[in-house]
Amino acid sequence: MNPQDWTSLVDWMAAFRALHEQARRGKLDPHAVARYEQDREVLAKALLIAQRLSVKPGQTARQTLRVHLTLPVKLVFGDRREQTTTLDLGLGGFAAFLPKSVRVLERPEFTLTLRGAGRPVSGRAKVVNVQRKGQPYRVAFSFEDLPTTEAQRIGLEVFDAALATIPPN
Repeated sequence: MNPQDWTSLVDWMAAFRALHEQARRGKLDPHAVARYEQDREVLAKALLIAQRLSVKPGQTARQTLRVHLTLPVKLVFGDRREQTTTLDLGLGGFAAFLPKSVRVLERPEFTLTLRGAGRPVSGRAKVVNVQRKGQPYRVAFSFEDLPTTEAQRIGLEVFDAALATIPPN
């Protein structure tokens, strides 16, 4: 890669950051939204390559991308309530440590508090994986029937965290 390519990459990242901030404020016209979605896919692919992860069949890079992010989450498994924090977050779901095991395919209610302003995201999540990690269990959840507006809010949060790991220039 020659130095001119790196300058172009720095310029692209600066433009993407500005576009992302406009998206966060809800200031994108339909043309800009399409550009933003395309650029998010490009960045997600690059991050997945850097993490040596592959895109799952039938999914986009944006849907596969997960970022390390600690957010408060409340879970309700019938009459059992757990309050914990996420280990990671993606458009498809999140992972968290729980003190007790749960069953794969169990569908708890969740309330996830995002860093961005606004109300928490609530809904149902499906347990897709449980791993014993010493005393706690690492549990992966996938979102179920998440409304588009809530998925967009989570997407902004994911890309906020992804951009935080990339130096500004």
